[in-house]
Amino acid sequence: MTGQRKIRSIKGQTLSISDLPHVGRGTPAGGWFRRHWLVAGTTAELRDIPQAIKILGEELVLFRDDSGGIGLLGLHCPHRGTSLEYGDIENGGLRCPYHGWLFDVGGRCLAMPAEPAERGFHSKVRHLSYPVQVQGGLIFAYLGPRPENPPVLPKYQALTDPTGQRSLEATRLYEYNWFNFIENGADPAHFSILHRADPAKSNDGTWRSWFFNCKDIPPFDAVEMACGMKVISRKPGPTLETEYVDEKSFALPSILQIGDTEFTHFKAPREALIAGSHNAHIMFVTPNDDDSFTLYTVNHYTGPDETFFDKLAPSRKVETQAEKKIYDRRKFAPFRGSVRTEDIACQATQPLLDQRSEHLATSDRGVILLRKLILDDIEAVRGGQTPRTLACAAGNGGAVKIDSFTGVRAKGIS
Repeated sequence: MTGQRKIRSIKGQTLSISDLPHVGRGTPAGGWFRRHWLVAGTTAELRDIPQAIKILGEELVLFRDDSGGIGLLGLHCPHRGTSLEYGDIENGGLRCPYHGWLFDVGGRCLAMPAEPAERGFHSKVRHLSYPVQVQGGLIFAYLGPRPENPPVLPKYQALTDPTGQRSLEATRLYEYNWFNFIENGADPAHFSILHRADPAKSNDGTWRSWFFNCKDIPPFDAVEMACGMKVISRKPGPTLETEYVDEKSFALPSILQIGDTEFTHFKAPREALIAGSHNAHIMFVTPNDDDSFTLYTVNHYTGPDETFFDKLAPSRKVETQAEKKIYDRRKFAPFRGSVRTEDIACQATQPLLDQRSEHLATSDRGVILLRKLILDDIEAVRGGQTPRTLACAAGNGGAVKIDSFTGVRAKGIS
């Protein structure tokens, strides 16, 4: 089975999974992404220096003006193309270092020092700008049509819930295609094999060595949800009425949330979080172009443990890796021992979807469902419909709830 599922668009053009990796302007996936709010940065990392960023192949500059307003403009000055990354933040805007043209957060030109003021030429120049909004410490941008009237930014529970504790991780840049990362989360079978515990510690009683055991891979279901899908892995629980569960969820276009796994990987299966506790680990993926993406990660903990994040940090340290052998020419070696480097070695070495020869199997049903949902949503948007997640939010008072879970619960809950 190759997975080259094709559907007919309203314009008579063939749409297939080969289109998914490509996000530049004019591409099916690029146009689909532009109908969503995408994370462009974080408030913690945006200070008094402009940041050059790339979203969907478009070069942009993100900045905070001297009154705290946030702007997202085209990277190159409309005068003669100098990068505004080197501009000065002053007088209510971002000033080009070359000739001093000054732009506010909305792209209006406020001043041209070398031009006669009486001509008013500055008022005729409008630089490319996109609307931005802040939610939970993340800066979201809308690059779609009608930027003067963008859709409502969905309220993500992990970002808007006033209860509990919230922690933003450092922004990470990955130099491979966005879809290689996303579909990895819909493939729970890989965890028991790629991320298997050290054989010498296979009986240490931890969740990682027990639940994700390459000799006893847990069965899983791939389930379609209102704004995306879930993959749910299960093993028999401590009683006939319960089961051990690891549940991951997706919200389109490119949001992945996993449950308490990050905390319980290295704890005994029956040592779940304190009763009444939950930690959501939510990842927002923003494609920079076809060859790289940026990952923004938020942890949201609800429960009575006031020191939860102090305990979480040590459990998530990158594991010690073996020293690289002098004759080992592999780019990512040594990669065993760290979940992150294990994932990178496998995902970064995958060709783009349109360059692969695949033979999908039954354990790829999560990947197959994810591809289908994205293709269906792209087709719907091209046909004039509202993107799935935005429609879901509109029908729920603007809120998008993404469930995830790791631990013990009653059977039959999905």
